[in-house]
Amino acid sequence: MLTVALQPGLIVAVGQQKYRLHKVVNLQYVLAINLATDELERINIANITPVNEEDDASKRNDIDSLLLSEKDWQLAESRYKTIQPLLALESKITTKDVISVAEKSGTSRATIYRWIKRYKSSGKVSSLVRIKRIDSGKSRLNQEQELILQESIEKHYLVPERPDISVAYKSYEVDCLNAGVTPCSYKTYSRRAKKTAPKIQTQKRFSKAIAAQQFDPKISKFPQGNYPLDVIQIDHTKPNVMLVDDKERLPICRPWVTFAIDVYSRAIVGYYLALEAPSATTVGMCITHAISRKESWLSHQGITTEWPIWGIMRVIHADNGADFRSKSLDHACFNYGIQINWRPLSRPDFGGHVERLMRTVKNDLNNLRGTTFKNPQDKLDYDSEGRAIFTFSEFQKWLVTYITKYYHQRTHSDLKQSPISKFEEGLFESHNDNPPTGLPEFVEDERRLYLDFLPYVKRSVQRYGISIDNIHYFHPAIAKWINVKSDAEDGKYIIKYELHQINHIYFLDPDTQDYIEIPRVERTAENMTRFELTKINKLLREKGKSKIDEQKIIEAHRELLAISEQAEKSTKATRRAAQRKTQLKQSVKHVAPKAPEVIKPDWSIEEPFDDIDIDI
Repeated sequence: MLTVALQPGLIVAVGQQKYRLHKVVNLQYVLAINLATDELERINIANITPVNEEDDASKRNDIDSLLLSEKDWQLAESRYKTIQPLLALESKITTKDVISVAEKSGTSRATIYRWIKRYKSSGKVSSLVRIKRIDSGKSRLNQEQELILQESIEKHYLVPERPDISVAYKSYEVDCLNAGVTPCSYKTYSRRAKKTAPKIQTQKRFSKAIAAQQFDPKISKFPQGNYPLDVIQIDHTKPNVMLVDDKERLPICRPWVTFAIDVYSRAIVGYYLALEAPSATTVGMCITHAISRKESWLSHQGITTEWPIWGIMRVIHADNGADFRSKSLDHACFNYGIQINWRPLSRPDFGGHVERLMRTVKNDLNNLRGTTFKNPQDKLDYDSEGRAIFTFSEFQKWLVTYITKYYHQRTHSDLKQSPISKFEEGLFESHNDNPPTGLPEFVEDERRLYLDFLPYVKRSVQRYGISIDNIHYFHPAIAKWINVKSDAEDGKYIIKYELHQINHIYFLDPDTQDYIEIPRVERTAENMTRFELTKINKLLREKGKSKIDEQKIIEAHRELLAISEQAEKSTKATRRAAQRKTQLKQSVKHVAPKAPEVIKPDWSIEEPFDDIDIDI
């Protein structure tokens, strides 16, 4: 049909599913009955395809005119000229008119009717060519034969061992013999095996990476990054240097660092150094650092240097790993107008800028004492742990100095200028028809920025306050929300938490839309990191403590501290845990206001939730 009237009763298709139109809702949607389930559904008009069930043959002949041979095209034109006088009559056509045309053309009356129907069904002259056989190009195998053939190609041919087709066919014959099915010919088997898309063959017989190299489109340049902060790439690496603890200066581990690099200038806009493995939280802290002005943070770290880069980026280009995917990160980026684009699977070239940066940093780290070398084979008898000298804070100072005074200032081989000068050029000078962007706007409320990128959980407010991982928090400011459901669909409230401490949390007040710092009820209990709390909860569960209360956690923590203090010499794991507590305090500038004075409630603490599982 040239036009389709969306009227009740019309049969349409969405993909492979057919519907009967029920009612038009608006310019975007209609209500239709699913013919398979007999249920009423809302479907998008843009996805609808009309179905002409009266004549499937017209579909087989509705081909593009450019695909017709000259002979077929002449035949179609001849038939169109034959029925053209009848088409002009439209609804006034009579049997007498059809007989007259049939006699003049030497064609039967039924054939004339069939030509008219085909043309009206498609509106195309090309539909008047000869109907091709319905089973042309289709398999003549029965269902059993077809299933065994398809399975055999998958199991015996499309495998990493890459057998020859003749070998795969012999295995196929055995499968058919076992199933009591007549096998197809070797020629048919070979044709069907080779008919598999070349990219799929390469993926199955070699690897996805090789298939991507051979068949995916390649671009010589990352398709964005036209000005500073247009696109930022983020990824993690483990620097090849061993750190020591602050107290005994004994080796603990290699750290992790998350880098954020500006694609336009190759400048490092932010980073996050940590002892714990990468997570969505470390990514969030890296983004926060990238967006924020760095002066107060540098002063907090006791580092004297300049890092004049800040501002909200347009796009973050990141890996597909779980450490980049969380609701907290998604919501924060959405709120700040930041788009997250995921790197295509098996396409490391789409993260080339940050990958190159990490290689550069690792190469430059090879000269430090305590290096573990870029290639472990180069280590030989070098004692990385014995020669390690950097504490966490010392290495952080080294890394920031390296970024700001060395990496940013030296000439980048691709840019032919330094990253910092390229960043400034994009801000203040026109380049490649792109006007200067000017100074980036800065975030005035950096406390809120920090809080927005923290991980969160959703909780109700009970008489005892709020419980997270069996720790209780309360302040009179949240008393009015006790047993009151929020406006959210689940009736719960947003609670933000930090990794380096458990002494307070942040409650999003529905009235003010600001975060209130809520202290821990047990103020005399020792502080600990979320990592320690997670381990203690796990330990208590393993001991069969099905109902874990806060007192058990406090007792377990004190017991662990006592064991550590009594140890004649700390193990590396214990030193690492102690250093992590120190490191987390150093790596995060606490931007929230001082915790308000706690008024401890008169009522006893009720049994907390025992089914909470926070992903840290």
